[in-house]
Amino acid sequence: MLQCLAQPAPVPQAIPSKIGFWRKPNYSVKLPFSTPVRSMEKSFKLPDYQGRSIANIPATVAGLFEAPFVGLPALADELWEPLLASGNVRHIVLLLIDGMGLNLIRAAGDDAGWLPAEATVRGELTSVFPSTTVAALSSLWTGVAPAQHGLLGLKMFFSQFATMGHMLQFSPSFAPFPDALVEAGLDPETFLPAPGLAQQLARAGVRTYSLKHYGLVESALSKMHNRGVARGIGTVTAADTMWWIRHTLETDPHERNCLIAYWAAVDSLQHVHGPGHPAVMAELYSVLHLVRRELLHALSAEARRGAVLLVTADHGQIQTPVEQRIFLEDHPQLQELLLMQPAGEPRTVYLYARQGCSDDVVAYLREYLPQAAVAAPAQQALDEGWFGPHPYAEQTALRVGDVVVTMREGYALTTRDEARFVQQMGGRHGGLSPQEMSVPWYAFRLDA
Repeated sequence: MLQCLAQPAPVPQAIPSKIGFWRKPNYSVKLPFSTPVRSMEKSFKLPDYQGRSIANIPATVAGLFEAPFVGLPALADELWEPLLASGNVRHIVLLLIDGMGLNLIRAAGDDAGWLPAEATVRGELTSVFPSTTVAALSSLWTGVAPAQHGLLGLKMFFSQFATMGHMLQFSPSFAPFPDALVEAGLDPETFLPAPGLAQQLARAGVRTYSLKHYGLVESALSKMHNRGVARGIGTVTAADTMWWIRHTLETDPHERNCLIAYWAAVDSLQHVHGPGHPAVMAELYSVLHLVRRELLHALSAEARRGAVLLVTADHGQIQTPVEQRIFLEDHPQLQELLLMQPAGEPRTVYLYARQGCSDDVVAYLREYLPQAAVAAPAQQALDEGWFGPHPYAEQTALRVGDVVVTMREGYALTTRDEARFVQQMGGRHGGLSPQEMSVPWYAFRLDA
């Protein structure tokens, strides 16, 4: 019998979910951090929620439209205010290229050199933590940090259903039944406690269009993000996506609108082949060529008037070699300390300890896997601002478990019952490495 079972485990108290700090017209809002963010690992790059993260982009979009916004403040002034030098903004195109980390842009060299050369504003942003698509896109569609919207990873524990849920399919982790959690009672329209960007823009008279692959348009995740969207457009290829953007700007040049386009293929190819693979770079070159041709060169003068193009990513990826894959089953002593299978994902894992065993879990990881993982009590990670500032979503403390584990270098922590594809991914994201956390920011005033 484990000795730690005799020690009662403290239960972290959730903070009520109520997003309520307004984005002032003078853009001087300060974040309500209770404790300054500090790094536990020099090689990690923590998110900068105070004005240099992707979670600050929605307030920036609202600021360009001179619309009020509830959420985190906008990006640092120098990253967007030069876009106002040519007059009022009528159209914003926000292009999100999934997995396009700053490392990919640097690897592309001259093939991506036109981006900084032609951009009105250029810079570097951080992703959010965890640096994973469901958390990052939820921040990009709400303007709040993961701790505030509560979507904290690919797999999350749902106490009301007594199951682990897969957040791309909204199904229980043990069976691939798409939208099964929706059928069980999870409402996509109310799941995120923060208001949607499109809802807030609509109140200011701005129409929002969402463009993504047609297979994603009706997903539960899209329904969460698309609250307030005037129209969701399903596209087939990157070329189709760029055509739809140009078509919308050309046919509706006088209305204020915001087009948010998402393309996933760069990320998908990195999962298969790893970052920097020729197939990944070929897809990146193709998408960037389409951006330049269709949006920078082919638009009419009327469609350009008052138009801004913003190009960024949700996160990057890091190579995860076979020799750096760690299986939980190879550590039976650690398994014995856990109440159930891990949540989160292989680059950032949430562990639920047996009663009174949280300290033992942290101690085991620090003693036996120091080269691979950094482990911290979940409350410490929350207090240090990894997931963002207060106020937290009601379920945040429960969803990060008892111990947060984020992986060093290219290590991944998974289980042998994960699908073989998941085990063998060449590239991953979700952690705090610079490769995962650093993303580019290019902003163009199209009528300049």
